[in-house]
Amino acid sequence: MFGRLVRRGLTPLTQRETCFVRSFAKKAKGGKGGKAAEDASDAVDITEFVETTLHDVQKNMRGAVANYIKILSAMRPGHTNAGIFDTLKVSAYGQMASLSQLAQVSVVGTHELAVTVYDPSLLQDIRKGIEDMNPSFTVQPSGSTLDVRFPKMTKETRDELIKAAKKQAEAARQHIRRVRQDGMHEMKKLKGVSEDDIKVEQDKIQKLTDDHMAEIGQLLTIKEKDLSAI
Repeated sequence: MFGRLVRRGLTPLTQRETCFVRSFAKKAKGGKGGKAAEDASDAVDITEFVETTLHDVQKNMRGAVANYIKILSAMRPGHTNAGIFDTLKVSAYGQMASLSQLAQVSVVGTHELAVTVYDPSLLQDIRKGIEDMNPSFTVQPSGSTLDVRFPKMTKETRDELIKAAKKQAEAARQHIRRVRQDGMHEMKKLKGVSEDDIKVEQDKIQKLTDDHMAEIGQLLTIKEKDLSAI
């Protein structure tokens, strides 16, 4: 998930992380000359590694929440908006790509959008991506264009939207779990660090996980109530 960790401008250290540096700096006092300087440098590198890992974990989890919010905003029956597909990614040429790279979306009418696909060979993949995003849409091909019709709210439409919202919530949770797993794995790479110190940093990752999971749940609950009230 993180790939190679990239050094970046770091946020100020928390009190716990400051103590983390000091605990390693103390070890440097026992050495002399170059050894002491090397130990001190190692302490800073370890702290930067921890801080960078936590930063990446939080950034990736926030991305999952932000993406879910955009998906939910598209689930508004009767409201045509060309921007509803801004976050949609579909299968193309063996990988996932943003719809905006593959097609142009325009408003046709009050309840209809036109998705003009640049490469007609991708028509069915894009159609599937749109239908998976929101099963209540009616998607019909017309040449190299997909006509996307927005339904009026019915009980069946409402049930489909709630089902889709739950499906997308689970996708967001799975993403957060993968980020958590990668973060925990990165912390295990720390050398010369006590198990207690590693556990402290892993607990921070778990706290981030719990917070973002709870936020996904809250967003889903709000959306269910919103749809039920229409």
